[in-house]
Amino acid sequence: MAAFSLVEVVVALGIFSFALVAIVGLFMVGIKTNKESSDQIQAANFGSLLISSRRALPTNVIANFALPPLNVAYSSTGTYLTNNLGVAADGTTNVATPAYNLFYQVGTNIITGAHLAQVHFILWWPVGAALPTNNPGSRYELTTQVALP
Repeated sequence: MAAFSLVEVVVALGIFSFALVAIVGLFMVGIKTNKESSDQIQAANFGSLLISSRRALPTNVIANFALPPLNVAYSSTGTYLTNNLGVAADGTTNVATPAYNLFYQVGTNIITGAHLAQVHFILWWPVGAALPTNNPGSRYELTTQVALP
């Protein structure tokens, strides 16, 4: 009766184990990529919330809202809202547990004129982290313009 020898079985198990380890490694990369993608989508949605709220009420004061009214002079230095002064997931700054750090520059300037405001902001996470300079996986940046009444 023909059968596999012990050496053949051990070699086959070795090849199978090697392939299994490689596949598990790919799963880990996939899970990490999925998490980064999910974080980016949440940040993009949050950025959309900030911009749409400011487009709806560009010059009004909104209590505890992260972006100030847009009819101000454009700041070349910008404003940081970080750590315990971060921004909640609803766009407010009146929070115990912020979701994002925020750097923003808003306002009008000589180039845009008085009826068009420039808005530039960077969101990054986790909240206690410094602004990432070469890791786009944990930051979201947006520059747009908003018409003023």
